[in-house]
Amino acid sequence: MASAPDVLIVGGGVIGCAVAYELAGHGLRVRLLERGGLCSGASGANGALIWPQAMKRGIGLDLSLLNFHRFPTLGEELGTDIGYDRSGGMVAVTDDAQWTRMEEYVGVQREVGLPAELLDIAEARRREPALNPRLRGALYAEHGGQINPFRLTLGYARAARARGAVLTPGLEVTQLLRRGDGVVGARTPYGDIEAGHVVLAAGSWSPTLAATAGVRIPVVPRQGMMVVTEAAPFRIRHVLKPIKADADIWQFSQPWPPDGAGKPGYDPNLPPGKGMALGQTPGGNFLMGSTSRFVGLDLAPTADGVRYMLAHALQVVPALARVRVVRTWAGLRPYTPDGLPLLGRAPGVDGLILATGHDGGGVGNGPVSAQLVCSVITKCEPPMPLAPFDPARPGAS
Repeated sequence: MASAPDVLIVGGGVIGCAVAYELAGHGLRVRLLERGGLCSGASGANGALIWPQAMKRGIGLDLSLLNFHRFPTLGEELGTDIGYDRSGGMVAVTDDAQWTRMEEYVGVQREVGLPAELLDIAEARRREPALNPRLRGALYAEHGGQINPFRLTLGYARAARARGAVLTPGLEVTQLLRRGDGVVGARTPYGDIEAGHVVLAAGSWSPTLAATAGVRIPVVPRQGMMVVTEAAPFRIRHVLKPIKADADIWQFSQPWPPDGAGKPGYDPNLPPGKGMALGQTPGGNFLMGSTSRFVGLDLAPTADGVRYMLAHALQVVPALARVRVVRTWAGLRPYTPDGLPLLGRAPGVDGLILATGHDGGGVGNGPVSAQLVCSVITKCEPPMPLAPFDPARPGAS
């Protein structure tokens, strides 16, 4: 009989595979279980945007910046091409009011070490000819870019296996095993697997699994729809974003919705879509999205959501009207109330480590998050303070 692993990881997305890689590098016996294929959940259902940004300095931005500085050399470390392309990004500015807000944003970006500049429409179109000539201009951020989430996740998986980790896709965990005050393993259709520690990295499905051990974790699935087109006869040089003309105009990265479940005015069928972005693959296909809906574990996109994304994309790049849509899908982002992931020991139970709650930032924040989780188990020095990500922190629930 095979010996029990030191650490059992539940979830084969970028977080789970990165944690397996880091732990195996410390000589631990690691086993990872994934009910589907590796990268089959949120890690493979996003736009893979790498673009740290914030209106003020905070721990969330610090996490993004640490990850941002890892990506240029991460592929070499993993021994694979992760498809990282720091192309730069542009945010479309439609009117004078938005221009004023972007002037404020540029100042803040410089303060946190992320250069940005405002361009009038003539200069913006010189750099990005596909932009709508009716725009007021654009904000240029040199740090914007994309990554291939499948190459990143599978790169971590291969590197983890090379270090001795055992990764088993296609094996579902149906229950966490609790014995007294601790979680000691997991149940599968083919038997129980015990371990010294269990790392729960199952994204939006983490709360359901945690509940089987009597543990409540504050993660809510947030559905985001995506659209991909056929290869276009033209190319864009940057990642592009529209700004939404609403009260959260400056937060063109996805804000933590003020209309979450249980709050006045909540409507699960309205897609705020404040995280909209456009990117183009090396093959020429456009990838755009996403929306934001709180509809449980529903993975079905809606016609209204797709129309919403296309309408905003056409405001930025009118030539997309000539390109056909070939596929739509939705992914589930594990949202937390304060917008920070849960990285550390689950409150009130021994043996269970949480590695979830990244919302739409799992791909962008996976490398350093995995190092933080590893430090909890191995007691090695973390790359940044752990306390802000402690699942027992105030504001996490």
